Amino acid sequence: MDVKIFQFNGCNKCFYETLLLKLEEKMNIEFISDPQDWKEENMDVAVISGYILPDDLDSLQKIQNNSKRIFAYGDCTTTGGIFALANQRGHQVTPLKDLISNITNVNGCLGEIEELIAVINGEELQGNNPLCSVCKRKATCDYLDSVNRQIEIDDEETCFNDLGFLCNGFIAKKCKERCIDFNTPCRGCKPMVERSGIRMLGMFGTLMGNIEMATEHSEKGATDKLADADDDLTESLPDILGNFFRFTLLTSGLPRGRIQSSGNLLQDVFTGRLIEELPLITGLLGGNRSISLTLKLIETYEKANNIEVSTQTKKYRNELLSLEADLIEATNNKDAQKYKATTDKIRKIAGNMNLSNVYFGGFKQIIDDDVDFESYKSHIFEIVEGTYKNGSINYNIDPKGVIKEITIKEG
Repeated sequence: MDVKIFQFNGCNKCFYETLLLKLEEKMNIEFISDPQDWKEENMDVAVISGYILPDDLDSLQKIQNNSKRIFAYGDCTTTGGIFALANQRGHQVTPLKDLISNITNVNGCLGEIEELIAVINGEELQGNNPLCSVCKRKATCDYLDSVNRQIEIDDEETCFNDLGFLCNGFIAKKCKERCIDFNTPCRGCKPMVERSGIRMLGMFGTLMGNIEMATEHSEKGATDKLADADDDLTESLPDILGNFFRFTLLTSGLPRGRIQSSGNLLQDVFTGRLIEELPLITGLLGGNRSISLTLKLIETYEKANNIEVSTQTKKYRNELLSLEADLIEATNNKDAQKYKATTDKIRKIAGNMNLSNVYFGGFKQIIDDDVDFESYKSHIFEIVEGTYKNGSINYNIDPKGVIKEITIKEG
């Protein structure tokens, strides 16, 4: 079977994951990292990864005209993914289905290679088993007294949402990366329902029924309406877009944003996000350098605010950086065996390829049962307004911990 993998725009993370297709005996794999320069030839299967822009239409039509079947692999291709958050600032990231037809979607960030192999081989994907069905935490759906952006998690039985810690697991399918196993709430990269962000917003909004909201009296004497003022609710959820629509903004039905762009799509993805969410975001879109990017961002904040970092934490971080060097070598050489071995080792420390276990001050979940967890456990940290600089990464946060400006340089 002749399979060609096309990488368009973005971090290349799903593109690299398709290296594992080389381990499939019945597939003849070719990787095309620059679809615009691709010389047309027929193929059995085309796999498209990366986010899509309207300017990519000509290349996509060439692929469609030369392939028997097309698969969109990963959220960036299927829904616009995390890069589509930049559309709130005038960009035009577009789901693949809006430009070409007759495609099969394999959602996820990153996409699950097992699902891609299954659909290429003509198998049906598993049903809509909700993430909650495999979560060890149990929900009561009681009204909340508060919404929490950070929590010190010793309770491993209560649902994140019941703890006031927003988790999109209610609207998500079970997945391979499973951030919830590393004390990281789900952000819904594998939606189970249409307009999943809207539905999750409605569900969590119901739970927040007891939380104070600012209101003002209507001039027409009707019931009170929401006021344009800070309150317990807006203080707790200053980034509705990034938390509820991180992967599904373009399929949510929400209008395109009109906020002024910085002129850089990647920087516009980060702007408006929350400081405590940044490690997971850099873990999602850093490609084969996501570890060093994430650690630079974290360590810049730690150093400026005197957050203590243990010797054991530094040891694990150095191991991850060493593994990143191996990962870069594997992806550069398209070495599937080394890629698999390296990513397996990364997952043992970082939790998954999204680095869900990596955080400020330490790690969220146990890495090695033989090492005292308290020696590398992360804790709630104080949000401090200011500008943080580390050469290649500079960012500014406001008093609420919202990223107001960020610059990320290559290298």
